[in-house]
Amino acid sequence: MDKQVIEISAEGDSHTDKVGFLEGLGCYLLWGVMPLYWKLLSAVPALEVLAWRMVWSCAFVLVLCVLVRRTKFLYLFRDPRAVRTFLVAGLIITCNWGVYVWAATSGHVLETSIGYYLCPLCSIALGLLVFKERLTPMQKVATVLAAVGVGYFMMAHGGQIWIAFALALTFGVYGAVKKRGGYPALPGMAFESLLTGVIGVAALLVGAVAPWIWQVAPPTPDPLAVKDPVAVMALLAGCGLLTAVPLLLFAGAANRVSMTVIGFIQYVSPTIALVLAVTFFNEEFTVAHGVCFALIWLGIAAVAVEAALDVRRRARKGLKQGACEAPARAFHPR
Repeated sequence: MDKQVIEISAEGDSHTDKVGFLEGLGCYLLWGVMPLYWKLLSAVPALEVLAWRMVWSCAFVLVLCVLVRRTKFLYLFRDPRAVRTFLVAGLIITCNWGVYVWAATSGHVLETSIGYYLCPLCSIALGLLVFKERLTPMQKVATVLAAVGVGYFMMAHGGQIWIAFALALTFGVYGAVKKRGGYPALPGMAFESLLTGVIGVAALLVGAVAPWIWQVAPPTPDPLAVKDPVAVMALLAGCGLLTAVPLLLFAGAANRVSMTVIGFIQYVSPTIALVLAVTFFNEEFTVAHGVCFALIWLGIAAVAVEAALDVRRRARKGLKQGACEAPARAFHPR
């Protein structure tokens, strides 16, 4: 009977892991092909796209909360710390979205790829500085390699690296703010979306009165750009789905598989962006790009190998402990 229970449990764990892996893969696939969507909207000023994205993301998340009957998040308004946390988080992720949309629509997808390859390393650095975590030997190596690669890119290619820095830093700081906040995922996401949605509505109202403000980041239409007003509005409304669905998939994956697995899957997104930039968007891949990517990949590989060896070591330790405890359990059946 015990053996049957163990087998059923193992099958359940396997199914859960598989679903979680597929959710994580779907999340990063969507994030990877997202530049194609922004290219369709490249005839619209990036700031206007950002404002609509904030509004429609808020609308979609609120509708989702109603559908799943998780509407109890307004109590967070009575918590000054929650308001500060989610307002700061919302402003930071808004900056991240704005840079990403502008970069994707203005021919800098390669730099966005560098930025999201740097994200894990940026999180490592923030863990050291903010949460006083200790770096492992390979994390130190990876950080140095990334710094050398980015430094070389800056010397050889000029100021475009700021895009990668901005994306990596804002996403890393966003994660650190949410981690320090420690609030439940869906209520927190709804509350944050509500705050950013209000900011988005305010931006659209200002843009309606003073449309010149959108020209701070003027559009650079791509051949893929959609020009029909109805289709453009439909695509702008779709920003809500495009933003919320990957976040929901990520939340599901994080609950079902280990962060180590997610750590490996996350490189799907910038890799797709890299391939799209070079093969589909015809962006120039220079020697500076090659050196920068190679050093970042080398650092990522070092961290990945170290993590894999650590998982294997812990698994072996667990098996040895299980073997030692088995006789004791034989005398105390449950």
